[in-house]
Amino acid sequence: MWRYYQGESLWAQPLRMVHHVRFGPEWRNVVPEPQFIPDALAGRLPAVSWVVPPVPESDHPPYSMCEGENWTVRTLDAIMQGPDWPSTAVVVTWDDFGGFYDHVPPPHVDLYGLGPRVPALVISPWARPGFVDHATLEFSSVLKLIEDLHGLMPLAQRDAHAADLLEAFDFMQRPNTPLVLSERDCVLAR
Repeated sequence: MWRYYQGESLWAQPLRMVHHVRFGPEWRNVVPEPQFIPDALAGRLPAVSWVVPPVPESDHPPYSMCEGENWTVRTLDAIMQGPDWPSTAVVVTWDDFGGFYDHVPPPHVDLYGLGPRVPALVISPWARPGFVDHATLEFSSVLKLIEDLHGLMPLAQRDAHAADLLEAFDFMQRPNTPLVLSERDCVLAR
């Protein structure tokens, strides 16, 4: 089971362009983003969730980075305070690189190649503390991780050949405890 918690913007709703999802029974899995925190706190998360923030909390200009950070803190706190935390892996990533210069040219892995590097964070009871992965990863790496953990076949060549993020985990370690954070005062942050 999966669920896509979507923000309110049209640009952040890619599943509306997938005909068999948009006009089929799977569309019931596309729900408003505000439903995520109650689902997380109540233990109603499916095996896989995608969560997209509302545009004003998306870290995109001209919106507040502080408000975006607070959205992320609220979202992660709900996961860590909910009953699903012991079996959860979170990958936080952004859809672009922020416009800063990158001295490393993107690899050309196929017709489209990869773009500039973007940050990603792996948060889990099973994440290796302080680990930095030096493998070439991409957005399809998240899909590859899901496929590997759930025994699923690849959807396409891109995810079939992607690295899977498994190096970021140690399933034999003592589980990391939740790190519940407080939101910042965005008025003071200005």
